[in-house]
Amino acid sequence: MPRPGLPGAQYHPLDKDQLQQIHEASLVVLARTGVYVENEEALALYRKGGAHIDGRRVYLSAAMVEAALEVVPHKVVLAGRDPSQDLVLVSQRVYAGTGGSPTRIFDSTTDQVRPGTLRDLADLVRLADALDHCDFVVIPLYPVDVPAPAVPVHRFYTALTNTGKHIMGGTDSVAGARQVMDLGAAVAGGRQALRRRPFISTMTSWMVSPLKLDTEVTQILIEWCRAGLPVALSSAPMAGSTSPVTLAGTLVQLNAEQLSGIVLTQLVRPGTPVLAGYIPGLADMRGGGYVGGAVEFGMMQAAAAQLAHFYGVPIYASGGMTDSKLPDIQAGFEKMATLLLAAMGGCNYIHHAIGMLTNMDSVSLEQAVIDDEIAAMVQRVLSGIAVTETSMAVDAIDRVGPGGHFLMDAHTREFMRSEVFFPLVADRQNRPVWEAAGRQDARTRARARVEKLLAEHEPPGLPAEVDAEIRRRFDLR
Repeated sequence: MPRPGLPGAQYHPLDKDQLQQIHEASLVVLARTGVYVENEEALALYRKGGAHIDGRRVYLSAAMVEAALEVVPHKVVLAGRDPSQDLVLVSQRVYAGTGGSPTRIFDSTTDQVRPGTLRDLADLVRLADALDHCDFVVIPLYPVDVPAPAVPVHRFYTALTNTGKHIMGGTDSVAGARQVMDLGAAVAGGRQALRRRPFISTMTSWMVSPLKLDTEVTQILIEWCRAGLPVALSSAPMAGSTSPVTLAGTLVQLNAEQLSGIVLTQLVRPGTPVLAGYIPGLADMRGGGYVGGAVEFGMMQAAAAQLAHFYGVPIYASGGMTDSKLPDIQAGFEKMATLLLAAMGGCNYIHHAIGMLTNMDSVSLEQAVIDDEIAAMVQRVLSGIAVTETSMAVDAIDRVGPGGHFLMDAHTREFMRSEVFFPLVADRQNRPVWEAAGRQDARTRARARVEKLLAEHEPPGLPAEVDAEIRRRFDLR
């Protein structure tokens, strides 16, 4: 059985008429403004697909968009090496996991950030494997102690040896992408086996907002599409900077960017499994920097989910973001707001949800443990209130009667462990008990849980003979 993925889409910031308006406006942008493409292969693909091309400007018709939406898969399975870790991305099913690719890690012993290493990456992935409410691993760190050409294969190998959950990561070159695919095939037992059960995938930030395709990343995207492996299309315009300042304007531009990417992937290989990567951001109008913890971020992410559902395409999204520099109160309320809105919007694959600080600037082990608890609370919201003959407790109310209490009633014993979420990091004791236990705050308890999980959790690893051959073949540490 795959991971369950609770249903979202309880929150709808856009009504049906507004969805249709944004869809139609996006088609106008693609036909009138178009996208700028320097990659020669992409230009040739768009031309073959029927686009009007003027120099490097590519104009897409509504018919091209419709043709792509007819063949793009409406369900994408991102496998784990263990089938119990499979993610079935369809409809409004919601999953959350790690994300980002910073070069720095937050050191809880100093409250400072420092360069991240391959050892740090191994710890982060092993912790993610141990966290019950982390559904997948987007490789959360770019290690600085590995030569740049070797980073892609080292990152994916480190992830593969430390988790059985689905792994997604980016690569910064075509050569790196090919090497990662070869690594995945070596673990799976061949390219066909990997395509049947893709336990690795990639995200490509192929779009430089507004409306310009990055030449090299587009080539990486084409390479993954040719292989028939899942790919997330990530575009991340900033309202007020690289997209219009209005939320609706940013959604129109972002939607046009995503549709142009879906068209390209299906021109490369019809049926390529695609996650529409709507990542709407905001610029701080007081300084111009990126803002990740704003409530409007969550609102736009939920609206983007509505657009993806409108097209029947799974959505790669962001939630659990914060502008805070350390695991503090600000991180807590921003992360809860952005993750809850994305989940209640029905985003299928919410990365950045576990462990990120200061937007995508750094990653933290103790924050990951806190975020796992936030994700658990969000899942409890999505599970809703069960209303059945038994849960309505009419017999129990009658049995206890006026003036009684329910503490020892059979109905309480039956439901007490399943009805209410019990936190592991948050403290619910009264003050005297809390003081007697050492007056620990959430960060202290999270740090202790990190140490316990890293000391005790055993990830699945790779079969010894497969591991030895991979290390030899790819010259891994």
